[in-house]
Amino acid sequence: MRATSLVVAAALVCVPAIALAETPLQKETSVWQAFKDKKADAFGSIFAPNYVGMYDDGLADKAKEMNSLKTAKIVSFKIDNFASRTIDQNNMLMTYVVDVKGMMGKEDISGKYNASSLWHRSGTTWLTAYHSEVKAK
Repeated sequence: MRATSLVVAAALVCVPAIALAETPLQKETSVWQAFKDKKADAFGSIFAPNYVGMYDDGLADKAKEMNSLKTAKIVSFKIDNFASRTIDQNNMLMTYVVDVKGMMGKEDISGKYNASSLWHRSGTTWLTAYHSEVKAK
């Protein structure tokens, strides 16, 4: 997820780390860490085929999220006020505040963001179907 993009989103060495994350917080943190570390394979592996992101600059699909990975430089992030809600056995909503320090291209995107992600289980794999971030006031 991009940092006005997400996220997004623990150090990842390979794609299975996201799939094996045990808790909802670990899942979301692993996405942010993959984005921060510019681990394109790990970051790209979390998107559902019909993924959509909603940001202040409009909608994003997987291609746009992957493109943002190229221009982002996340120095640090910290997730607070995390909550997860089970919608049903295959859908989980996560909400939280993320404090980001970083740049998107030449733009300083540092600050706190209210974020939400909807994860959908497809078989045994959890994928992100939706993500949104709004800069907190």
